[in-house]
Amino acid sequence: MFTSLRRLTGAILLTLGLACGSAYGAAWTKAEGEAFLKLGTSMLRADEFYEGNGSRLTIPTLSEYTLSLYGEYGLTDDFTVIAYLPFVTRVTVNEQVGRPSGFVYTAGAENTQLGDVDLGLRYGIVQEGATVLSAGLLLGLPLGDDDNDNALFTGDGEFNQLVSLALGHSFYPTALYAIAQLGVNMRSGGFSDELRYSVELGYTAWEALTLIGRLSAVQSLKNGDAAGGMAGLHVNDQQYLSPGLELAYKLTESLGVSLGFASATNAENVLAAPRYEFGVYTTLP
Repeated sequence: MFTSLRRLTGAILLTLGLACGSAYGAAWTKAEGEAFLKLGTSMLRADEFYEGNGSRLTIPTLSEYTLSLYGEYGLTDDFTVIAYLPFVTRVTVNEQVGRPSGFVYTAGAENTQLGDVDLGLRYGIVQEGATVLSAGLLLGLPLGDDDNDNALFTGDGEFNQLVSLALGHSFYPTALYAIAQLGVNMRSGGFSDELRYSVELGYTAWEALTLIGRLSAVQSLKNGDAAGGMAGLHVNDQQYLSPGLELAYKLTESLGVSLGFASATNAENVLAAPRYEFGVYTTLP
């Protein structure tokens, strides 16, 4: 279904996989037998936290570092399987030292474990010219650590299912594309369900350099157990508006690098700091 569009906009679609820093982030499927792999790392360091009323609270510096592998594979031209594996997630909290006394009020701590894994499927529903509509199902597997003595959890301990629709348009012959998405994340373990939506705009110059702008949001339905679902970084009823930018550069026809960041505003129950990402990606065959 999507073969003709892919041939017309190959320069754009080769870099579209970079829009998938997470599995929630693209509208196009892969061609049968085509694969996209990305080895990525991300970093977040925060000394402030958005409380449930939106105000900022000063906290001991909390950091999260992740090394991950993201992949897509075209089972057919219409079905693409998706996997996200954060195989190293390190969470740390700094020690609290009084000045000028030097007295250690709270010792620092760290936890390095596997993070929660995402597995999913994207299905191409329809193509009309340069416009595509697809549906996605993403399963969040609670394989991370949610039982750390210092509450430095690498996972939230709950199984969730994200169902989404994505609308994408390629402004061929210009190297410009746009994506809009809407999803519902159904959660367990006392966590509230969520609405997720995003818009994305990308432009490729010289068939090598792609600039991607994103605006995504999470809105809690607040239908969970307010006293439960509390797991360190994975606090219940999180919601925010997140602007972000990403630069991707093709080193060769099948190898490239990407650099990006995303921040949070109008936020509740999340860390008040940007997340930085770097990745190396390849396409096969």
